[in-house]
Amino acid sequence: MNKSKCSLKESVWAVFERACREQDLEIAEPLLQALEILACREGNGDELKRVYLTIASSLHERH
Repeated sequence: MNKSKCSLKESVWAVFERACREQDLEIAEPLLQALEILACREGNGDELKRVYLTIASSLHERH
């Protein structure tokens, strides 16, 4: 059995993107918090920008 492994961040990111696409903000919010924690641990400000742009885009599409 040879499954490709993805990181925790990649897994959370995938579900976060799906929640945003489906405009399920109740699910997206705690995933956003998890992505913020992971980005802070890595000191990755660019990743945080990507996360915020994704949620902002989702909010914009709602209106």
